[in-house]
Amino acid sequence: MYLSDIRWYRCEKAATSKAVIKTKSKIKFKLPQLYYDLMMICDAGAPLKTDFDYYDNSHKCKMSQALGCFLGLEDNEYNIVKSFLNSPEFFPEGLIAFAETGGGDYICFDYRERKDNLDPPIVYWSHEADVGKDVSFVAKNFEEFLRILKEPEDE
Repeated sequence: MYLSDIRWYRCEKAATSKAVIKTKSKIKFKLPQLYYDLMMICDAGAPLKTDFDYYDNSHKCKMSQALGCFLGLEDNEYNIVKSFLNSPEFFPEGLIAFAETGGGDYICFDYRERKDNLDPPIVYWSHEADVGKDVSFVAKNFEEFLRILKEPEDE
């Protein structure tokens, strides 16, 4: 996966190394290096390829969803640390949201089984689903997640 191949719909600036250090000190989980590398290219950006498919545990079927933007490292409204420290009600412990969908749902790193996992699975958290059915598997890791993203189809 070449991060330079990702095309952006919205990208204002890259994260600074100071923001990386601050994030690592606030979030005690070891986030994937690939995530930090991506934010050093485009912090809190929105890629052109936003759509992904997954099996939804609440609806018991294959669903499609769109990533709104990545939660970045710099201090703005789309910040991973703010999301981590102020997670929504009923948000499962061990999930770290790294992207939002624009509808109140999040795409997350899943540390529920192993808090020391350097390459955690990616899951989708639905704020409207019942607890226990609110988390659905998306990809085995962050690199695979980036690979499955596709451009939206015309409706």
